[in-house]
Amino acid sequence: MSAPPMTDADLIARIRAIIQCGSVAQAVPVTGLARSTLKSNLAAARERFPSWLPPSSAAPDWAKGTPINPPSADAVHALPEPAPDKPRLRVQAGSDAPPKDLPDRIAALLMKRSASSADLAANWKTNVETIDAAIASLAANGMRVEGHSGGWRIIKAAPEPAWLAGPLHTFVTDADNTFTFGASGDQHLCSKYERLDVLNSLYDTFEAEGCRTVFNTGNWVDGEARFNLHDLHTHGMDAQMRYLAHAFPRRDGITTYAVAGDDHEGWYAQREGVDIGKYAERTMQDAGRTDWVDLGYMEAPVRLVNANTGKEAIISIVHPGGGSSYALSYAIQKIIESLDGGEKPAVHISGHYHKLWAGNIRNVWCAQTGTTQDQTTFMRKKKLEAHVGGLVIKLTQDPATGAISRFRPEILRYFNRGYYANRWSSSGPINKAHRDFAGIAA
Repeated sequence: MSAPPMTDADLIARIRAIIQCGSVAQAVPVTGLARSTLKSNLAAARERFPSWLPPSSAAPDWAKGTPINPPSADAVHALPEPAPDKPRLRVQAGSDAPPKDLPDRIAALLMKRSASSADLAANWKTNVETIDAAIASLAANGMRVEGHSGGWRIIKAAPEPAWLAGPLHTFVTDADNTFTFGASGDQHLCSKYERLDVLNSLYDTFEAEGCRTVFNTGNWVDGEARFNLHDLHTHGMDAQMRYLAHAFPRRDGITTYAVAGDDHEGWYAQREGVDIGKYAERTMQDAGRTDWVDLGYMEAPVRLVNANTGKEAIISIVHPGGGSSYALSYAIQKIIESLDGGEKPAVHISGHYHKLWAGNIRNVWCAQTGTTQDQTTFMRKKKLEAHVGGLVIKLTQDPATGAISRFRPEILRYFNRGYYANRWSSSGPINKAHRDFAGIAA
C-alpha cells in the first residue's frame, strides 16, 4: 500500500525547518530525517508550489532563499525569515497553543539533544514561562533534567547514590528506646514469578507486630532487559510503576521507605533519564497513596534518633550489586569490610541476593531481606536459591550514647508445600506451588 501524499501543512513545516537550519545537510540531525527525504520534500515543494523556490539548478543543496509564503490562507503559517542563530529544533506545524502533552514532547526531544528554553519556546510557538513550567513538571515527576550553558538536557545515567545527596530521613524510637520495623525487598513485581500472596502475608505480620515502618531494600519491580522479557506479565516503565501502585500492599498506619536498586528498576534509570525512585513515589501519590517514601538510589542512610535524649546512630538500607557467594554471609561480610571505620553504620539492611540471614560483622548488625519472588529460570541456571520471606526486626538503643545495644531479627520464611509441574514458561502462565509460613510439608 502506498503512503498518502504529504499535506501542504506538513510540507511547509519541512521547508520551514530547512530554511531555519540553513541547509538540507544541517537540517538532517535536527529533523531526524534522511537527507534524501528532505531533498525529495524540496522537489515536491518545487513541483507543487513552483513560485516558492529557486530552480534546483541554481542551488543544488538549496540553503537559503527568498522568504517563502504559503500559496493560500489555509496553509498553517507564513514561513519566517531564516533565523540568524539557526535554531536546532524542528518547527512544529499547527496551532499556536502548546500541546497538552508538551512535557512529554520536550522530554523526547531532550533525550536526543540539548536545547534552551528560548529554542523550545520557538519550536512550540509558546513563551519561555510555559516551557520552564513544563520542565519543572518533568523534574517533579522524576526526569533527570539538568540545566547547563547550552540550555537543558536529560541525563541518561543512573542518579547519584542516596548517601551522596539529600537530607537524611529520621526514624525515632518508641518511649522504651526501641525501634520495631519490617524489612522486605526484591519483590520483582510484574514478573510471572512474583509472590503477592507472600508479600501480603508479610504485611499482615508487620501490622500484627505493631510495625509502623517497613524498609524496602529495592528491586520492587522486575524492570526490562533482553533476558527477562518473557518472564514479565507487564511491560513498560509507566505500566510497571502503575502496577506497583495498584498491587503493592497497603496497611493503615504502615509506611514503606524504599531504596531503588541499580538493576531491574534501575535499568529504567540508566536508559530513560529518570530518577526511578522519585518516579515511583510520584506514581504512588497520583494513585492516592502516601504510604510509600523514596529513600533514594542504591544505598540510603537513615538516622536512628532516641526519643528521650536525641542521641542517634545510622541504619543503612542498601541494594548492593554483584552475584551471590558460596556462603550466605560472605557478600555482606566483604561489603562491611570495605568500609572505613568512621563510615560504618550501626545497622546494615540489604537486599539483592534473595537470601534471609542476620548476624554481626565488625560490630555492625546486619540482615538480608530475602525475596517475594520464586526462583526464576535465571536463578535456576545459576544454581541460586530463593529465600522467600522477610523479617521483623527490633532494635534497642542506648539512650546515653545512641549505640544499638540489642538486635533481635525474626526471620519469616515461606516454604513450598509441594512439587509443581509447568514451573517455568517463556510464552504463557506458570504454576506456583502453595507457600506456607508454618513449615515444610512432606
